Amino acid sequence: MLNRKSVYALHALLLMARFPAERFSSVRLAEACGSPRRFLEQILRELRESGLLHSEPGRLGGYQLSRASNEVSLAEILRVVEGPIALLPCASHRFYQPCPECKSPQECALQDAFVQVRNETVHTLKSISLEDMVQREAALSSQNRSILRPTPYIHIP
Repeated sequence: MLNRKSVYALHALLLMARFPAERFSSVRLAEACGSPRRFLEQILRELRESGLLHSEPGRLGGYQLSRASNEVSLAEILRVVEGPIALLPCASHRFYQPCPECKSPQECALQDAFVQVRNETVHTLKSISLEDMVQREAALSSQNRSILRPTPYIHIP
């Protein structure tokens, strides 16, 4: 599950994607996202340092996306805020570390399964941009689309 930091980051970036010409203060973003201002300022600093955001100081300054919203994927955002996308260090591409419990990484079914989960997750996250999220929001608001719901787990003995 995503932590609050990621949720606040995604909501702030989505707001900026909706209004790309505007500059947003940390106060305005915190109010819109329902986040503590100081916590959001730390998140915004990380996003700016990664190159996802641009900021201008001063009364007329604020934060904006540094690229078009169709060029920013969910994978890129989550890597900045969360770090590795893989659920296990041995399943990570960029941050690979062997598990100390594993006697033979070349024969580990756990690693094999979680690399599959990681690869499919990264592929999906890379395919969804902030612009896609803005379009989904519009389709859901206009009732041109129904919101997706999780598939319920059904235990079959």
